[in-house]
Amino acid sequence: MKITIKAGSLMQGCLGKGLAGLLLSTFTLAAPALVQAKDAPIPPGAVLAVMQNVEVPAANEEVELEDGVTATFWYGKELDFDGKHYYAAFVWHTRDSAARQGEDFAAPDVQVRLADATFELTHPGQTPAYSILSIERKIGFFGGREKPEEVDTKRQALEHRTADGRLLLAVPTATFEDGIVTKGYTLFVFNPNKKPEDDGWIWSHVGQVRTGEDNSAACDDGAVMPCIGSDGELSFVAGQESLPQVQVKVSGTTFQGPEKVRPLVAADNLTYVYDSKTQQYTSH
Repeated sequence: MKITIKAGSLMQGCLGKGLAGLLLSTFTLAAPALVQAKDAPIPPGAVLAVMQNVEVPAANEEVELEDGVTATFWYGKELDFDGKHYYAAFVWHTRDSAARQGEDFAAPDVQVRLADATFELTHPGQTPAYSILSIERKIGFFGGREKPEEVDTKRQALEHRTADGRLLLAVPTATFEDGIVTKGYTLFVFNPNKKPEDDGWIWSHVGQVRTGEDNSAACDDGAVMPCIGSDGELSFVAGQESLPQVQVKVSGTTFQGPEKVRPLVAADNLTYVYDSKTQQYTSH
């Protein structure tokens, strides 16, 4: 569902803060089931309202802002970390109208901007139960053709606690294009104890891991091209860096030449390592 915010509807100053608290108070009681995060404590409309400082109905997952930017709820996740309970919600944004002027469609390399709103459970059993920990309007870019990676609701997100007090979150994705499903995980680092002098954000997007593909929608049972299908099992392995290596153990089949298919073997397994210069995971 989509709502367009018209001029004059922005919440300002103390009134905005008060209304944000009222929104959380109301929506905590009436959170609907979500596709991205079932039975989430805060529905997408409340996330968008607090993040964009506008009024949004609870069930809405998308809001169009005045400059033509569209903000869309992407994924929500409850986390237990260092004895505290959090709810993190991620929102993606398109470019503004001026950037899209004259375009019939977005190019493959046009990504979307990611933002997050993080809430901490500070008053269990009360209304509101959650308080806003942080709102970050740019934690990275991902996707293509001005669309995000698509969340795969059939798989669970994976978590890894680091020795230096951070959390690596892997959100499963399955993006469909040209008859091919590409599976993977979008990676985020959570640093709730971040100090003002530390680099980065409380949440940072740190890359995309590919784990498999399936061309069954395009191969037509082998009549058009050979059919392949693969998947990968993700694991975290401590290395020399503070963030772990991400290893993918693959299985299934892949192409060997234009018309040949072969089974995947151990040599096809992938290892992703965090690059501190680009602040992204890259394959090795």
